[in-house]
Amino acid sequence: MLQVLPKKLLWAIGAIALVAAVLLPNLVEPYTVRVAALILVFTVFATGLNIILGFTGLLSFGHAAVFGVGAYVSARLLLDTGMPLLLVMVAATVGAGVVGLLVGLTSWRAGGDYLALVTLGVGQIFYLFLINEKDLTGGATGLPGIPAGNFFGWDLAPLENTYLFILAVTVVVMGFAWVLGRSYFGRAMLAVREDEIIARAHGINVPLTKVLSFGIGSAIAGLAGVLQVLLLGFVGPATFKVDQSILVVEIVLIGGMATTIGPLLGSILVIGSTEYLRALADYRSAVFGVLMLVILLWRPGGLAQIFGLSSRTPNAVRLPFIGRIGRRKGAPAATPAADEIEDEHEKEEVSR
Repeated sequence: MLQVLPKKLLWAIGAIALVAAVLLPNLVEPYTVRVAALILVFTVFATGLNIILGFTGLLSFGHAAVFGVGAYVSARLLLDTGMPLLLVMVAATVGAGVVGLLVGLTSWRAGGDYLALVTLGVGQIFYLFLINEKDLTGGATGLPGIPAGNFFGWDLAPLENTYLFILAVTVVVMGFAWVLGRSYFGRAMLAVREDEIIARAHGINVPLTKVLSFGIGSAIAGLAGVLQVLLLGFVGPATFKVDQSILVVEIVLIGGMATTIGPLLGSILVIGSTEYLRALADYRSAVFGVLMLVILLWRPGGLAQIFGLSSRTPNAVRLPFIGRIGRRKGAPAATPAADEIEDEHEKEEVSR
């Protein structure tokens, strides 16, 4: 739809949308600002799953668990310590990433439907842990009254400041996902998703790529958990049930897998419609289920493909460290000519 527009015009539209997002608290009522902030939180949440599911092709029904790890770690640190918010975010992100790496180790042996069942079990175990460890998690009632804190003197208690902080973090996370998707490691994840045997033949360390994608995606989900705590000032186990994991899978599929803009588009549609169409809450699952079937059959690339925003730039970003991770020792490095051939294939695929 939008692929007919020049790329410079698309960048200009994106810049205007970003400026409008910054000015949003001055233009609309507080409820709309809160909904917009929630959409951004789920954009970060879905970006983490997009790395695992969209890029690497690993179906996870336990992503809400790592989302919850980030939320509860940040909640306990904000309630019990005077730790600066930046360190709280780092601790929650690293904690969720470590849990994700441990879960990702199961992908070393299990895959496909079996991995989905494993992650489903992890999500259920985490939910029961939250319910039963009342001294640590507050049990079924959760942890209320969490202070928002401040970020280098920037008071995040007002809703407008919280929204702008979440917007800034979302932009950074989307920028990171954009760079990661165009790095050699991003291409390694795509290769693993398409065919593991061919990926191994090209020197990609398939098990390590899977585990690292789990760790990176989970760390981003943990960061989203911190943002949710800052927005709500409360954390409870109901937010991290398995249906939350299914919801974020819907966001990734509807928005578009393996694209930077897909999680944002999916969150706008799914979370926005959930908030503004509460009268139809009983039919939400059925509506989104039908919508996923239609999109997967008609445009597997989701809303990003429908709007013509799923094409990737031909030049890969060279990351000195990440570029070597996905390649086994002794395997031949990719040559510029190989990159050009791959880019030509991408252009042909997009044009089709």
